[in-house]
Amino acid sequence: MQFIIVISMFFALFIALFAIQNATIITINILWYKFNMSQAVIILASALFGILIMLPFDIARRIKHGIKINDLNNKIKRLNEELNMLKVKESTNKPVAELQPEDEINAKQE
Repeated sequence: MQFIIVISMFFALFIALFAIQNATIITINILWYKFNMSQAVIILASALFGILIMLPFDIARRIKHGIKINDLNNKIKRLNEELNMLKVKESTNKPVAELQPEDEINAKQE
């Protein structure tokens, strides 16, 4: 994660330096409109729009990973409970269906 932040900072610094060195006024033609703007503003605005376009994709990815992490944590919890029940069964030689929660507690204390 920190590596990505460092790379992002270098990339932002590169964009800023590039924009400052190319600060001439240019004419932008969009359909029927013409704008005179600094090339630095165009470069920085393009970088900002790129960030804004990618932000929802990153948020969706983070949500998806969070859901997967929660599912896997629940699976770990369920498998640990199953493992404990099997350990109790092994120590008491009872079928799993006959085990009570107190049997599990007693087996842990032994």
